Amino acid sequence: MCLRARLSIAIALLFFALSSVCAAQGSISFKTSLEISGRYERNPWLVSDIEKEGEDYVKEAYVVQYSPGIGVDYAADFGDFGLAYKPYYETYYGSGRKRRSSMAHEGHLAAQLYFTDKLSLILHDGLTDSVVGTATWSDDPNLDRRYTENSTQESIRYTPGSRLILTVGHRSEGIWNRRVGDKSGDKEQNFALGSVGYTFGRATEVGVTGDWGLIDCETPDRYDDRHEYSVRGYVEQRLGAIDTDVRAEGGVVTTEYKRESELEDVRAIRSSFSGSLSVRRVLGEDTSAEVVASSAYESSDVWAGEFYKSTNIRASVRHVFLGRVEAMFEGGVERRRYSEESARRDYAYRVSATAGYKLFKWLSLRVGYTFAKVDSTMETYEYENQQPVVEASLNLGYSFSR
Repeated sequence: MCLRARLSIAIALLFFALSSVCAAQGSISFKTSLEISGRYERNPWLVSDIEKEGEDYVKEAYVVQYSPGIGVDYAADFGDFGLAYKPYYETYYGSGRKRRSSMAHEGHLAAQLYFTDKLSLILHDGLTDSVVGTATWSDDPNLDRRYTENSTQESIRYTPGSRLILTVGHRSEGIWNRRVGDKSGDKEQNFALGSVGYTFGRATEVGVTGDWGLIDCETPDRYDDRHEYSVRGYVEQRLGAIDTDVRAEGGVVTTEYKRESELEDVRAIRSSFSGSLSVRRVLGEDTSAEVVASSAYESSDVWAGEFYKSTNIRASVRHVFLGRVEAMFEGGVERRRYSEESARRDYAYRVSATAGYKLFKWLSLRVGYTFAKVDSTMETYEYENQQPVVEASLNLGYSFSR
C-alpha cells in the first residue's frame, strides 16, 4: 500500500483513539448494512452501431453485487467523527463469456475538530482498492490487475466575525496500479486550496475560491505532467419565502505543461473556463427538485487532448409517499462541440427513474431503469446503453450515549 494511503489510515486511527478517550462526554453510533443488487445491461461496452458489424462484443450482461458495510459515528462538544468501510463482491455474466467475480474495498473518513467556536479543522479521506477492467468496460480476465486510489483533503476554517469566512487547505489524489505493466497509468496530484466568503444578512453569500497544484503522471515520456491554477467566484442566495436555494459560480483554469510537446499546434499553456447555475427548491414537505445548467470550454486530461465547448442541463425530482415509498426521476442533455475536429458534434442524453419501498425500518427494496444515448456527427462515437436495476437493502443500526 502507498505511503499516502498508510498515512490516511494512521490519521483515522489517531483521531479515533482521541475520540475514544473522551467518549464519556459524547455519543457513539454503530451501523451495519447489507445491499444486494442485480443489474442487466444492453450494450455494456458502449459499442457504436457501425462498430458492431463483424465484431465480437458483449451484447448484454448481468451483474450481481453483494456489499456489506459497517460504520461508526462519534459526536462530542469538541468535534464529530465518522468512519465507514464497505467491501463489494461482484459477479459478472457477459453474453458468450465465462462468469467472472471480483472484490473491491472502499473506506471513508470524515472528521471535524472544533478548536474554538470560530476555528475548526475539517478532514475527509476516501480509499478504494479495486480491479481494472473486469465488468462493463473490458473483458480482460486478468483479475490481478488491481489498483489503489486515495483522495484526501484537510482544511482549516476560520470565521473572525459573523460574516467573513476564511478557509485554507490541501487536497491530494492518486491512483497506483499493482502490476508493473500498468504503472504507466499511475497519477498523483497535490493542490493548495484557499477561499474567502462573505455573507450579507442571513440569505446571501459571495466568495472566491482558488487552488494551485501539480499533477504528476507516469505516462510515457511524462508529457502529461503539469501545473494547474484556478480561480472561481460564486454567489449563493437563499429564498426563504419559497424554500429555494440558488447558486451561481464560474471561473478559469490555467494548465501549464512541464515539458514541451513534439506535436504541432499544441500549446504548453492552456486556459479553459466553466460556469454553472443551480436551483434547488423544496416543493412540499415530501417533494424536492433541482435544476443545474452549466457551460464550459475545457480540455481533456491528456497532453494532445482536444478542447471542447460543452453546454448541458440536468434536472431531478424526488418525492416520498407516506414515509415509505420514494420516487425519483433524473434527466439530462449535453452538447459538445470540439475545436480540433471542427465537424464533430456530440449530443448526450440520459434519463433514469427509481422507485423504492421501505418494507420495515431495516429493510428496503429499490428498482430503477437508466437509458443513455449519444448521437454524434461521427458514427463511431454513437451508442445506446440500457440498465434496469433491482436492489435490496438491509440496514441495522445501534447507538448508545455515555
